Amino acid sequence: MKRFSLAALMLLISASSVLAQDRVRMRDVEDSVWKLEFDLKSDADNALERVFLNAVDGLMDEIDIYFEFRDRGRLDVHVSAFGDEEDGERSDWHINRRGQLILGDSDHFDSDDTIWMREGDRLVPYEEKRGKLEREDSIYLKRVRR
Repeated sequence: MKRFSLAALMLLISASSVLAQDRVRMRDVEDSVWKLEFDLKSDADNALERVFLNAVDGLMDEIDIYFEFRDRGRLDVHVSAFGDEEDGERSDWHINRRGQLILGDSDHFDSDDTIWMREGDRLVPYEEKRGKLEREDSIYLKRVRR
């Protein structure tokens, strides 16, 4: 009985981690604009780190990065920092057979094999390590316009 209970518990744990990431579909991103959000405070392990990350988070509030997913895999990246004039770059995007969003590189943005998956209404970055997807940095994309 213990063996069966342990197996059932392990199955539930692994199923919940698989279900946490959803496939990205073309209709989720095409012709929409997403803002890069920073969630640095969640990485703090102690009071000193929280103070430091709060200061950095305040600076990051002054930087706006938008990803405009256009048709036929075109991507426009718009960056505005500290009230300066907006800067833009072009790149590309595609969704692979596994429903993972892949962003192309641009002049100032290197995707580094990052895979974006849906978690609720957000797109979050993952990296494949040893055949498993591991959550990346404390950033995510949030849709701001369809």
